[in-house]
Amino acid sequence: MDKESVLFYVVLLLFAATGIVTLMGLVQKVTIERKYLNALFSALILELIAAVLYMFSNTEFFETAPGEDQLLLPRSELPQAQRDITAKEVLLMVASHDADRDRLRQAEQELMSLRDVVAAQVPPYDDVTLALDTRIREIRELQGDLSRLRSEQAAFDKIRGNFLVRMAELNARISDFGASINLVYQPEQKREIAGMLQSAFKQIGFMPDAEMPNDDPFEANDLMIRYQRSKGFGQRGYLTSQVVALIILDYLSPISQNGNN
Repeated sequence: MDKESVLFYVVLLLFAATGIVTLMGLVQKVTIERKYLNALFSALILELIAAVLYMFSNTEFFETAPGEDQLLLPRSELPQAQRDITAKEVLLMVASHDADRDRLRQAEQELMSLRDVVAAQVPPYDDVTLALDTRIREIRELQGDLSRLRSEQAAFDKIRGNFLVRMAELNARISDFGASINLVYQPEQKREIAGMLQSAFKQIGFMPDAEMPNDDPFEANDLMIRYQRSKGFGQRGYLTSQVVALIILDYLSPISQNGNN
């Protein structure tokens, strides 16, 4: 029991004892001198007056509206900062409830509209999966085609490395320019042909071992003139199909083959 409760019950006990003794003295159940009885009666009257005054001062006999700042609403389930809410704050919250509800409804409508926009822009999952599967199949097919083309390219390069095939290609390149090719005329356009011709001379052993094909049209032209002179050409300095044919004959001759071996 706390101190306030002890004090309350002590005062109450003294008040009751004073009242009982005083009443018993008044009805002469207990013999008390006149001066002490008057003092007890006066004390009893003062205690009654004090009790009545205190009771009246703390009792609301007429219903009155409590002040806005005096009304507290304890809300133990709310956060600490919101557990004690004044009446004014409650009224403001109630007044803003409808506006907050309208804003919430508007936000929900905007969210639904945004969902519709996103749904219209982003294709469904099934469509994306189907498109992705189609792309994967296309990529696999392209990979298969690439592997096949690489194999064909390797086979073509192998065939192209054959001497007779290269000579046929050289003869075809001559026809692109006409009946013959002048290697020293616009030489930059004929470097590839010069290299093919040098490689052919190297193959039949006409190019010295110390020299290597370098795609130089002027060196290829000088080498061709020496070859034409060795074959008895009257007109030299032009690459013709006849030169290509003689190179092929030299390649196929037993002397050339023995020399290459």
